[in-house]
Order: sequence, then C-alpha cells, then structure tokens
Amino acid sequence: MEITIPTKWSDVTIGNYINLRPVLNSDLQPIERVVNILAVLTGQKRDVIKNISLDQFKSIKKKMSFLETELPNKLKDKRFKIGGQWYEFKVDARKLLFGEYINSMEIIQNAKDDQEAIFNNLHHILTTICRPVKKTIFGWKHIKVDGEILRKTADNFLNNMPITIAYPIGVFFYSHSEDLTKAIKTSLMDQAKKMTREAKKELDLLRDGDGGVH
Repeated sequence: MEITIPTKWSDVTIGNYINLRPVLNSDLQPIERVVNILAVLTGQKRDVIKNISLDQFKSIKKKMSFLETELPNKLKDKRFKIGGQWYEFKVDARKLLFGEYINSMEIIQNAKDDQEAIFNNLHHILTTICRPVKKTIFGWKHIKVDGEILRKTADNFLNNMPITIAYPIGVFFYSHSEDLTKAIKTSLMDQAKKMTREAKKELDLLRDGDGGVH
C-alpha cells in the first residue's frame, strides 16, 4: 500500500491542521497516535492504515518528524497566492461586512473560554483580515467582496492555505483580540453615525425641494 504524506508544515493545509490538533494534543500511545495522524493526513480509514508493513511504518514515522517542530509565529509576506488567487493581510475594521462583524465577535467571545475556537475557525477569521487583491498597472488593488466571495475565500483557505501562513495570523488575531474588538465596534458605530448623517441630509433635501414633505 502506497501512502503519501506531508513532509513539512508548509504542506499541511488549514483543514488538515484543524483535524490534526486534537490528535497532536492527545495522550495517545505512540503507535495509536501515528495511526490517527496518518488517518487525518491521508484521508484513509484507521483500519486501512493498520495494514501497512512495519518497514513502511518506520519510514512514515521518520517523515512525520516535522510535526514535533514549532510552527512559525511570524508572517513572512503580507501578500500571498492561494489556490490561484492573490490575497493581502491587512487589518481594517472599516471594510468588514455586518455579517463578518457578527462572526468575528462570536469567535472572539468564544476564544476567551476556549483557545481552540480560534484554530477551529481560522479559515473564517482569515477572510476578515486577508482580502483578495489583483495587480493593475497602478499597483495592487483590493477586490470588492460580498457574501459569496467570502464563502469561496473561506473554502479556498480551508482546503489550500498552508498552515505556515495561517498560524501566524491566527496567533496575531488571538493576541490582539481585545484591540480588534474595540476597533470593530468603533468602526461599526462610525458607520452608523455616517448613515444617520446621510439619511438626515436626504430628508432635509426632500423638505426643501419642490416635491418636499409638508
């Protein structure tokens, strides 16, 4: 039976890592631990994994040694390409959609009691601070997003983003969660005030116009 597995952290996607964390943090016996890790990384059932030869087991275990090393906690580049699309890491609460605001607040709230909430929702968190961009003759420009683009982005991150990119951003999000909460709330209040001012101006114009309100 031929088994192909990642040999370095950059080969592990967010989806892989979300499923790996419970196994890596468990107190399983060494052999059972390896079997469970292989089941996650290969997508094979545990019964299938148990049929590999002893020589294969030794070879695979050696290839998996990278799992014992630390993940990087600093992001090398603020711009990166995932699944054929370029993205840029930038914290800007003013660009959040209202639905993103709600999701971010829920994740931050849950993370206060359980750090795993951050890692289990990494692909959703990343859509709020990693926006799709395109290169033009004037430089890099942000692509306008909506609910559909955000859903596709989250799926792309889950299935294709290396954990070496996602993990440093997750650490940033967790360590700055209180500041981010304040920034998001402030931005939302500013947007509400702006909308109120604009609505008031429109109403004043209606009152002053020929077909105004009487």
